[in-house]
Amino acid sequence: MNRKIFINQLTGGLTLTCVACMMNACSKEEGNNPGSNNNNNNNPNNPPSGSAVLLTINLATQLREINDFILNNGVIVVRTTSGNLTSSFVAFNSACPHAGANVTFIKNSNSFNCSAHGSNFTISGSVINGPAGNALEKKTIEIVGDNLNVK
Repeated sequence: MNRKIFINQLTGGLTLTCVACMMNACSKEEGNNPGSNNNNNNNPNNPPSGSAVLLTINLATQLREINDFILNNGVIVVRTTSGNLTSSFVAFNSACPHAGANVTFIKNSNSFNCSAHGSNFTISGSVINGPAGNALEKKTIEIVGDNLNVK
């Protein structure tokens, strides 16, 4: 067998195998397997994504001062005023809506910044300047005793 035919046959088989593997890995059926731990939002047996606690913060030891912030577990939380009321804090998904890099809180400008591409956001999460075209994804806050829970 000549080398060109051999290589074409070999790579054709590998290509087919790779395509089959990729199709299987991206299959919509994956979330419906009983043993799967996938959060498929189309499954009525899964709780809504907003009901799970993403982050718990002990307010007796953390976020004690105005403009203190925590970036953890894909969430950024900032204390905006004194008092342990839900209105004293803001919480957002820490991923910039432009390309997914983490945003950080800039205390002296009371805003969020994405250093990857320069997007800036107000303390309420709206876009000051892009390239991001969407606001930060707001999270729900609840206070239970000394704990702040972000959902």
